[in-house]
Amino acid sequence: MVKPTSNKSILFLFLILSILILSSCGKSECKSSLDCPSQLCKIPKCEDRKCAYSVQPNCCGNRINESLESGKPGDKCTCPQDYGKCEGKAKVRIGTRTQDAVYAGYYCNYDNRCVLGADQKDVLPQNVLDTINTGFFKASSVLKYNKPFDMGRDVFEVKITLDDSHKDLVLPVKITGIKMLFNGDYSRSELLIAEKSLDNPLSSIGDSTAISVPLNLGYRPQEAEEAGSLRYTIDYSYTKKVSSGRTPAGDIIYKEEISREKFNSPAKQIFFVRAE
Repeated sequence: MVKPTSNKSILFLFLILSILILSSCGKSECKSSLDCPSQLCKIPKCEDRKCAYSVQPNCCGNRINESLESGKPGDKCTCPQDYGKCEGKAKVRIGTRTQDAVYAGYYCNYDNRCVLGADQKDVLPQNVLDTINTGFFKASSVLKYNKPFDMGRDVFEVKITLDDSHKDLVLPVKITGIKMLFNGDYSRSELLIAEKSLDNPLSSIGDSTAISVPLNLGYRPQEAEEAGSLRYTIDYSYTKKVSSGRTPAGDIIYKEEISREKFNSPAKQIFFVRAE
């Protein structure tokens, strides 16, 4: 006669054996790492017929800021998944307050880097006409610049055209220099921010000269964005015939004199954006 305790022992062994058999018959996830489903920025590995994953380095999407992201330099523009988006306005101080800038903000440039400056989609070209009238000649001057003006890439463009001349003018009119002056919210006086020496002749009616003037004197606003007034001056020289007397027959005797003068433009509004 089998003792009850023996029956229990046999039953227990049977259960253990059944569990082992069922475990050995469980479905296998993989035989090799190639059998594991791919996951973004994860390296699969088949271990004990189970798929295990480790983080893939230098992969855009692994939530780690790295110098190289999927073969590109790590940046908000190349990998916003890890670095965050390249967006938002710069902060500027107005008195004791800090607020968002009107134009200065973060954007992706042509090199796919996140930079602070003025986005091209926000830029409005400005074309301002001024008239130069000396009494001996008339000329038109057109100043072109961007609103806002990105200090990292923009330049001033000035085109001067000779429109008319007096009979006592001896051509050419020579443009000898140009200066850009700025008076901003934080400047105590007018500042010279760009200048250029020239030797550009206007030899006949209709002649024009185009001048490109970059910011070349190292001016930088205190804030990421600064509004103010801009004006420019143009240095020029010309030769004129002036009366020096009369001949015995009563005809006027002329002599030639060189005049060196300066044109001062009216002030124009400008918004500087400090590029970084």
